[in-house]
Amino acid sequence: MEGLTVTICGGGNGAHAFAGISSLVENTHVTVLDIFEDEAERWNATLVKNGFRIKYRNGEVREQRPGETKFSVTRDVGVISRSDMVFLVVPAYAHETYLKLITPHLKETAIVIGMPGHAGFEYQCGSILRENGKSNTIVALETLPWACRYTKYGEEVDIVGTKEEVYCSMVNPEGSTTKKDSLMTLLQTLIGPKPVVKLCENYVKLTLMAKSTIHPPIMYARWKDWDGGSLESPPLFYQGVDETAAKYLDGVNNEVIATAERLSQKFPQHDFSGIPTMQDWFIHHYGDQIADKSTLVSCLKTNSGYEGLNHPMSKTKDGKYVPDFGYRYIVEDIPYGLVVLKQIADMVGVDTPVINEIVEWAQEKIGVIFIQDGRLGDVEREHARMPKAYGIDNIDILVSFFKSS
Repeated sequence: MEGLTVTICGGGNGAHAFAGISSLVENTHVTVLDIFEDEAERWNATLVKNGFRIKYRNGEVREQRPGETKFSVTRDVGVISRSDMVFLVVPAYAHETYLKLITPHLKETAIVIGMPGHAGFEYQCGSILRENGKSNTIVALETLPWACRYTKYGEEVDIVGTKEEVYCSMVNPEGSTTKKDSLMTLLQTLIGPKPVVKLCENYVKLTLMAKSTIHPPIMYARWKDWDGGSLESPPLFYQGVDETAAKYLDGVNNEVIATAERLSQKFPQHDFSGIPTMQDWFIHHYGDQIADKSTLVSCLKTNSGYEGLNHPMSKTKDGKYVPDFGYRYIVEDIPYGLVVLKQIADMVGVDTPVINEIVEWAQEKIGVIFIQDGRLGDVEREHARMPKAYGIDNIDILVSFFKSS
């Protein structure tokens, strides 16, 4: 590559991982745009003093020494005007803030990538671009390529697991010169050899594949009958699942598959086939990292990429633990995941009793009512990314929101 300029928006786990990985690609100039409080200043100071390290589960360490780091961090949005690719590696609830901030500065050829995009990223991004008279290429990844955690802020990130494959959507504006094959090659180069990035047939199908279907069912199964008592230690998240969690995981996924089947009947010109079962999704994405692929429960319990990952918890004054319902598994994956999937299912006449059950439990934790008596209400876009919050109130508008996908 020749002089590719990349900006990564965000300051969390994924931004740490991607900044470290992408900045090691030859002829790539990487800047992190972090607008939260004084994070940019703190991160830059840490880079100067301690450098940056990526640590992999197999013991590999990729180090950038102090004074030799390959990326920098800024809170100056002006960096966007020089960017060829802008990655939003932030929680879904921060997408609108960043999109409104960066869109006026985007050059015509810049590509905007949600990593991950989560359900509805494309039409949200497209709406904000149109409001600003812009029509850039939009890409969304179904999930973050890695399970990762920064262990020392601004200095060190652990890659706990790497997925085998990740699907993405690509929406080109009319008249765009961006070539899909070239863009896919660029994405793969920046992310590394794994996961393999695959292009999804259309953006609505990728919306159905968004993995906001994983965290809420596991949270619900574990905490739906919680009596408010504290625990001595945090329970395992993925590797702590049981048959109840599997029932809810499959239940949500089956409702999504039924939605895809109904879409296929209504729009035979589009490909909505191949939405995997939950068990198959884990096998495809984690491959040999799973020791026992025989059941959904065993896929989760024996996945080395999930080893040691706990439920989000808060520590009490007496040193015990209670669940943290303000974590992204609830506040992100419900309003920017399950409620989006529910509206699409409603549009094509698919019942969603399992999604309803989980959302009705979770909405009390969030403090926003999405569902009453099994029906979605009207929720402002600051609280959720439902299609109707962006003027999309029927399935025909959703499928044709972009002229090409």
